[in-house]
Amino acid sequence: MDNCETDVLDADDHAHPSGRCMTGSIRNSFNTIGLHLLNRAVFLLAWAKRRQRVSVGDMYVKVNLGSGLTVAPGWINVDASPNALLSGWPSFILNRLYDLSDNRQWHSRAEYISILKKHRFIHHRLEYGVPFDDRAIDVIYSSHVLEHLFRGDAEALLSDMFRSLKLGGLIRIAVPNVEHAFRLFQQGQKELALEYFFSRSPKGYLNHHHYMYDFDLLKMFLEKAGFTQIEQKKFREGIVPDIDILDNRPEETLYIEAMK
Repeated sequence: MDNCETDVLDADDHAHPSGRCMTGSIRNSFNTIGLHLLNRAVFLLAWAKRRQRVSVGDMYVKVNLGSGLTVAPGWINVDASPNALLSGWPSFILNRLYDLSDNRQWHSRAEYISILKKHRFIHHRLEYGVPFDDRAIDVIYSSHVLEHLFRGDAEALLSDMFRSLKLGGLIRIAVPNVEHAFRLFQQGQKELALEYFFSRSPKGYLNHHHYMYDFDLLKMFLEKAGFTQIEQKKFREGIVPDIDILDNRPEETLYIEAMK
């Protein structure tokens, strides 16, 4: 039997495995509660700022919508996560946030803090649209975002991207290609294929997929929003800047560029 299964907690918990396990369990519980409260606060703050507009003046503006921590120099990164909300805060706060987040899977502590301090983030939920004025943006990049929105919300977001782009502005959209999921299913990798459509648990609701696309579907939605010159691109191929940094997951991803 594992020592963590005991209910005994010695006064000097560091002296006994059971005490260490109990202390770890309590610590994990506090972390879970803290993360839940933080996420709730982040959600409410995003709602309170749902009509915000970011002023950018006459500068050349590149915006990464739903950036996560995949960012490039000179871009304005819009994201709904606690990372975006607390970016630029003192390092001791970002250290604590790192301990609570799942970014430990992909970034060292130093990388995580450096990204949040050196790049510009705007905390905003994309269900509320693009937080910029009309014809304010030159380039929009958005990777693995649309599939997390229901169809109506995704169409509304594409229309708002069109509104916020300058005439002649560029957009690059990356989404999981539904044809890739179908191929996996046909090849016998059925559980992996179904994860593109269904989640194993209700946790991380915002990470679930609510709609899926192939080129024809996404082209239809882009045309409906007003975009022209809609073209499918290969991984790190196109005229949108910094895709050598921003593009990822080439084996599963559909890349499309278009113009206003």
